[in-house]
Amino acid sequence: MLAGSMMHIGQVSETLIVGVCIEKLTHLMSGPHMKSDPIFSSYLGIDWSGANAKNHAGLQLAVAKPGKSVPRRMRPPVGRYWSRCQVLALLIEHANAAVGKLPILAGIDFAFAHPFRIKQSADLSVDVALEAGGNGYFPGAEDSPKTATELWALVEKVNYNQVDLYGGAMLRHPKWGEYYLAPPDYKARYYESCRRLTEIASQAAGRSPSPTFKAVGADNVSTGSLAGMRLLHQLKQNLGERLSIWPFDDIVDGKTDLVLVEIFPSLYFHRLGMVPAKKAAADPAFLNRALAAYDSKGVKPDFIPIGNDADEADAIISAAALRYFSIASGFALPAAGLAIARREGWIFGVPYDVSS
Repeated sequence: MLAGSMMHIGQVSETLIVGVCIEKLTHLMSGPHMKSDPIFSSYLGIDWSGANAKNHAGLQLAVAKPGKSVPRRMRPPVGRYWSRCQVLALLIEHANAAVGKLPILAGIDFAFAHPFRIKQSADLSVDVALEAGGNGYFPGAEDSPKTATELWALVEKVNYNQVDLYGGAMLRHPKWGEYYLAPPDYKARYYESCRRLTEIASQAAGRSPSPTFKAVGADNVSTGSLAGMRLLHQLKQNLGERLSIWPFDDIVDGKTDLVLVEIFPSLYFHRLGMVPAKKAAADPAFLNRALAAYDSKGVKPDFIPIGNDADEADAIISAAALRYFSIASGFALPAAGLAIARREGWIFGVPYDVSS
């Protein structure tokens, strides 16, 4: 279970956060399995999509059960491809089915929040970890959200009339759009290429996502994250305290029915020294090598993943990684990292100790 106490953001000095190096975080976060860590009935890996559409070939789901069985694909209730609203309904349905039983662990690959810092040097080291002035996620804006729940509510409000949880209206907003590097003119008055602390740690572990305010290029995570923030907001509205969005919320025995964590499927390959470029993950032998590293059985030799970019393989490896990391490293964060993680979020399984 996560620690119940939380350091106030204003009390965390720049020196404290800057002084927390990746090696120390790795040591603190990768100890043996804690007896208080929750046990789950299933592990749901979701390869997300932020596209402006009603259904998405790149949105793929896989579920793993306790043990070593290979994660299996999950098909949408209707249609060929999942919509984001169908995923929302599925998560609510699973949470309701878990009442009085073991909770469910679900991982989705979008950034759960923006950086909560002023700037950062080119080599990804943290210059200023937390904003002492309390400017929040959008520096310089007096009404910037101060918490993740406020950020999610803002994204929902700006995009309330967008189809299927699409979040792109933030990019065109006359005020908030000035923070996002996005088409059509690729100009943003307040854009800064700043990474969250978890992305810096992820880079040290093998690979990092792109900055959350960058909405251009093949590595764009901004549109998916904005759509995902709408998902988080609506899940909270529906499930309340029965939903624990880690690490923003505590996981409470007997109350939490669904635990939602941020994942990064590409890292789950890269940390093994495997590069899933050019659809390498579509190769069953390649995928099975990675699955074996996460103590999972493999797919059949004739396995062909669904999705334009082997997206189903990402969902499968994520489900296996969720099951593995929930036991290998658990959910505890060091006090020095918890304060910033509860503002910016944290990628599940980062950092890690390869010797554990």
